Amino acid sequence: MKSLGLLFFLLSTLIGVTSCRVQHSPPELIKLSASKAYVDQSLTLTGYQFGSEPTVMFGVGAGALSAPMGSHDETTIQVTVPRVAPGNTQVRVQTQEGTSDPLPFTVLQPAPIITTITPANGLQGQSITVTGDYLNQLQRVRFNDIDAVVQDSSAKKITFLIPATVPRGPQALAIATIGGEVVNRFIVAGTPQITSVSPVNTKPGAELVIQGKNFTDGIVSINGLTTDKTLTTIKDTEIRTIIPATATSGRVTVQVFETLVATSTDTVKIFQPPFITHLLAQDGIAGDKLVIEGRNMSQITSVSIGNAPATFRILSDTQIEAVVPALPASAQVSVSASGIGGNTTATDPFFFYLGPSNLVLNPARQLRGKTLTISGKNLYRITAVSISGIPVPITSRNEGIDLLVGVPTTAVSGSVTVTSRAGTASAPLVIVQKAIVSDVIPLTARPGERVVLRGDYLKDAQIFFTGSAAAAVDGGKNEDTERWVTVPADAQTGPLRVTNLTNETTTTAAFTVLRLISGVDFTPKSGKVGDDIILTGQNIATVQEIRFGNGASTAAKFAIEGATIRVTIPTGATTGQICLTNAAGTTCTSASFTVTK
Repeated sequence: MKSLGLLFFLLSTLIGVTSCRVQHSPPELIKLSASKAYVDQSLTLTGYQFGSEPTVMFGVGAGALSAPMGSHDETTIQVTVPRVAPGNTQVRVQTQEGTSDPLPFTVLQPAPIITTITPANGLQGQSITVTGDYLNQLQRVRFNDIDAVVQDSSAKKITFLIPATVPRGPQALAIATIGGEVVNRFIVAGTPQITSVSPVNTKPGAELVIQGKNFTDGIVSINGLTTDKTLTTIKDTEIRTIIPATATSGRVTVQVFETLVATSTDTVKIFQPPFITHLLAQDGIAGDKLVIEGRNMSQITSVSIGNAPATFRILSDTQIEAVVPALPASAQVSVSASGIGGNTTATDPFFFYLGPSNLVLNPARQLRGKTLTISGKNLYRITAVSISGIPVPITSRNEGIDLLVGVPTTAVSGSVTVTSRAGTASAPLVIVQKAIVSDVIPLTARPGERVVLRGDYLKDAQIFFTGSAAAAVDGGKNEDTERWVTVPADAQTGPLRVTNLTNETTTTAAFTVLRLISGVDFTPKSGKVGDDIILTGQNIATVQEIRFGNGASTAAKFAIEGATIRVTIPTGATTGQICLTNAAGTTCTSASFTVTK
C-alpha cells in the first residue's frame, strides 16, 4: 500500500510540473494555409499551444483587428479574414499565455457588390444611395466618364449626387474600389407620372392630352399600341398625341428610356367611327320608325333626317331605331348619325313626303266614263283615290305631280279624295249631266238685252236662240245654276236650245224676241180726220199703238191686215210724223203725213 501511494504522489507531481510548463508558454504560429486571401475568406492557421480561447489578430498596433473565429484546437485555428485594409499585414495568435510571433499575410479586397440602387433612376443633382458590400476602399463613382460627388461611404453604403453635366438617358454607373469596379445601368431621368388624360371618351384620329411630369423622351401607348411619334408633341409636363386608327380602349402609358413607365389610372374609351350600311325603309312620313343598320352604333349620340334632329333608341351595336321628324317639304333627304367616334351618312336614298294638298282637277267638270287628271302638291305614294265616295283605280301617275283616273259611270258631283299614308286631300268635281232649265227671265227681250237662265249644269253650256246661227254670248254670269246671255241680233221668237258637255239638248219654252218696227211707209200721203191709210214696214204686225203729229195725237184706231195695217186718222191729228209703238219701243216715220181739212 505504501508503494502505491508513493507512485500516485510521484505521478501527480509530474503532471503538475508539466502543467505549469504549458500554461506559461505562448502560442506558436507556424503556418498559414495561404499567404494571401480576400476579406471574409477562410484561412487556416497551424501551430502549437493555441489553448482553449485563442484570438487571431490581423494588422499591427491599434489598427489590428481580430478575425472571426471558426473551429480551433491546440494546433489549428480556422478564421475568416477580417475587413482590414488590403495589402501586406501580419497575423498573430494571442492566448492568455502570450502572443505568437507574426507571419506575413497579404489581405486582398473583393470587388464591390451592389445590392440596391435607390432610386433606380433620377435627375441631375439628385442624391443616390447604393447599398451592397465591399464598398469601402472606394476610389471612384462615375457616370460614364463623369465623376459623381460622393457624400458618404462605407463598406455597405455609398451616397452620391448625380452630376449636373450627365446627359439624360441610360448611363453606365461605375463604382470602383481597390478590389475592382462594378458597373450598373442607371437612367438619368425622372420617373414619369400621369396625373390626367383627356378626353377619356374619344375616337381614332382625335387628339389626346396627357398631363403629368417627367415626360421628356417619352413614348406614348394606348392599350399597348404606340402612337405615331411624328404626330406627338412632348413637353416635360404635357404630351399631345393623335389616337391611331387601330387603337382600342385601355389605359395610357408613357415609357421613358424603355424601363421608366407611367400608367394612367383612367381608362381611355375609344369609339370607332359609326358607319351606316343600310336603311330598312326607303321612304317615310313624320312619325315613322326607321331602323338604321350599320357598325359601331352603340355609342350614337344623335341622329338627323333631312338635317332635322330625330329621336332614336339604340337597339344594338348594329341597329338603331329613329323616329322620322316632321320636315317642311317632301324631298329626298339624308340620314345621318353622330357619336363620339364620328359621323356617318347613309348612302341609301330616303324619301320623306307630306300628305297631298292643293288639288287641282282637270277638267273640274267632267262626264261620267271620262278621264280626270288630278294634280297638286305632294302627290307621292298615293294609295287611294275616290270620286263622290266611289274608289277608282289610278290609271297612270307622274309621281308627286299628277294622277290619271277614270270617272265612274255612277258618279255624281262631289269630292275627289286622294289619300297617302301621310294624309288626305280633296277637291270638288262636277259630274256634268244634261242641262236643266227651270226658268228663263224674261221670256221676251230685245236683241242685245240680257236673259237669265236658271236650272243646273248650265256652266259653259251653249245657248242657241231660235233663228241664230251661233250660240249666244256670255252676259256676265256663267254658273251651273244660273247663266246670263245676251239676245243675239239675229234671234227670232221661239224656244231656246241649251247644250252642254253631254251633247244633249234641252229646249226651253218659247221666247219672244222684241224688235223695233222699222222701214215704215204709208199711203196716201195726206188725208183728213176719219180717213183710213195703209202702213207697211218691218215688224209691223207687232204694233201696239199708233199716233199722228209726231206722236202727239191721241192713239189711232188700227187693224192689222196681214203684212199691213189700216189706220184711221184720229180726231185732233196734225201734220207730222206717224209714230208706231210695240213692245220694243216707238218708231216714227221718216216722212211727214199731211192732215187736210
